[in-house]
Amino acid sequence: MSGTSYDPAAFHQFEHEGWERLSDGYHRHWEALTTQAVPRMLAGTEVAKGMRVLDVACGPGYVSGAAAAWGAATVGVDFSQNMVALAQNNFSELDFQTADAEDLPFPDGSFDVVLINFGVLHFPTPEKALAEAFRVLKADGKLALTNWAKSDTSAITIAMKAIIKEGALDIGLPEGTPLYRFADPDECESVLGEVGFSDIVCSELELTWRLPESDTLMDTFSQATARMSGLLRAQDPDRLPVISAAMEEGCAPYHQCGVRVLPMPALLTIATKV
Repeated sequence: MSGTSYDPAAFHQFEHEGWERLSDGYHRHWEALTTQAVPRMLAGTEVAKGMRVLDVACGPGYVSGAAAAWGAATVGVDFSQNMVALAQNNFSELDFQTADAEDLPFPDGSFDVVLINFGVLHFPTPEKALAEAFRVLKADGKLALTNWAKSDTSAITIAMKAIIKEGALDIGLPEGTPLYRFADPDECESVLGEVGFSDIVCSELELTWRLPESDTLMDTFSQATARMSGLLRAQDPDRLPVISAAMEEGCAPYHQCGVRVLPMPALLTIATKV
């Protein structure tokens, strides 16, 4: 992202345009990875039959589908109409709505649990979204959120190192929420505490991305993630093959029997509205 002053509206537009364009690619490339966090989220918030659960930034609906399988009455929301349409197609019996995480269309105290799986890093003003989650939770309701963790060996780091080496970062894209802000337990505790949450507990998730050799790392990011796709689309086209080759070089140590087994650690944070 650029070094200009932060403009939440510009970042919102950038993210929205990206996810409208990339919903199908995200479903193809990222489902098997991001769903690995869901059982821990459901267990950590003690989701049970009859509970009302809100899935914020629901994407293709994976969290909603899993919570419903645990017996919860779920609602999924996303600001991307294409993501909502995809979620509705994937889970036709569930309720999905187009809505902004920072302005939820629900009364106070509507839900027992709010779940945000890898969504908070995409919010222009995460404090607003977390305050909205707090507002719509019932007393003693629980929030779970996940965020990618910083790691020297993650696929994100491999991709970023390739872009830094062979491309450019300062290319005029809107500044966004720092990618790893909510991978810092102290920051999570501070922000959630300011919103009003208590009993904040962070734990590491050791997720693994099994990426077929038929899919380049470049493809999985350029076809499926708003921020990285935007960064790659803004590169000099002549540099893209070189960047892709550098990404594949970075993946080389992780080849196993026709797939690349890439570490993708994350941080899970659970908090309670007391």
